[in-house]
Amino acid sequence: MKRVKIISNSYRIAHTHNLHFIAFLSITGITLMAIEYFSWLAYIVGLPFAPYMNTDPVTAGVQVFRVLHRIFGIAWGGLIIIYGCYLFCSGNLRVIDALKKPIGQQIQEAKALAGLYLFGKPLPSDVKERLERHNVFVAYLALLLAIGFALLALSGVGLMLRFALGLSDQTAALLLFLHDLGFGITVLFVLLHVFASLHPANTPLLEAMFGDGYAPFEWLKDHMQAFIKRYNIAPEE
Repeated sequence: MKRVKIISNSYRIAHTHNLHFIAFLSITGITLMAIEYFSWLAYIVGLPFAPYMNTDPVTAGVQVFRVLHRIFGIAWGGLIIIYGCYLFCSGNLRVIDALKKPIGQQIQEAKALAGLYLFGKPLPSDVKERLERHNVFVAYLALLLAIGFALLALSGVGLMLRFALGLSDQTAALLLFLHDLGFGITVLFVLLHVFASLHPANTPLLEAMFGDGYAPFEWLKDHMQAFIKRYNIAPEE
């Protein structure tokens, strides 16, 4: 059976590290945001550092989490910005291709995909013919992530530079709200992304992402016909 490269090595690496950053930032962020519930975690992390910081383990853990949250937040931002610029400059930013379709086609595609994911309904042939490497759900999820990232980045930088910029308590509270909102949007993105990724219809795509980047041609015929036509991929070996 012919297999086709649908995910580049750089994309798989960026995707994997994106997962790492989101997971780590979520853990540190939730601990800082709800320390009354996660003081035990701060205690575990802070216990080795408490004697050197002349404070209790929970306070030490909070400080460690705060520093790590900032470091990894900057690193995640760098990954998103640098890789996003690379995709744009190289002409490989294909995730928004589905948004170029007429609204009517986008709605039709969204309804068909919802029927597939929720009720197992087969995709109509006319929808199949227009499916890109990234379908309309993926395109809008990418926009959702972009909004969440923008809120997290701008509010995070503002909070880090709060005293240097002389921001008032009211402004800091607003930035904290925007940061929490950005986190909530990002969590929503992750939940929807995981749901779609783990759906049986997308198993070959999931295996490609965490495997060698290749998917069976027969699967592509049902889920990426426009992608096949764009690159003139033949069914022969």
